[in-house]
Amino acid sequence: MTQNELPTTSCAFDDPVTRSSLQEAWRRALIRFAVWVAVWVLLLVVVGVTRDSGMETVQTVAVILALIGLRPLGLSALSLRCLQGIEAVLRIRPWQFHGPVRRVPRVRGRGGVPVQIRIGEGEDGWAPVMVARAPFRSRRWMGEMENGAWFAGDLDRGGVLALPGGRGLMAVRTM
Repeated sequence: MTQNELPTTSCAFDDPVTRSSLQEAWRRALIRFAVWVAVWVLLLVVVGVTRDSGMETVQTVAVILALIGLRPLGLSALSLRCLQGIEAVLRIRPWQFHGPVRRVPRVRGRGGVPVQIRIGEGEDGWAPVMVARAPFRSRRWMGEMENGAWFAGDLDRGGVLALPGGRGLMAVRTM
């Protein structure tokens, strides 16, 4: 099977390469989440232990680090949520090959990269602007998608974009 050949499965999740890519992303996201939960819990334990021991400086530093640690903890939880949405689409929709996917300049997409998928000819041959988000970096854009991409979902509502072959999964939604 070449990169532009679609798998003959009834849903994108049944493609072995897609499933492998999704499993690797889940593994990476779960490890990140577990590490940040452990760091955050450890900092809260330090705060609790130093509470009555007269170590105000250590306690203050631990509180500050715990507050700073909320951001990466929240981002890793957001990665899990993104992967959950990607997997839900892949389990019910088949892959479709589309021509180029372009990044839309001068448009601000909240929570991702504004993109359009080629669905026809001419300047009117583009789907409505959608926001694409990779599980680990919301502003990541893979320029290889400009040569063509796989899409699973509904062009009017969103779905999942991937590089041909089912790698580089990105959740997309309409703006």
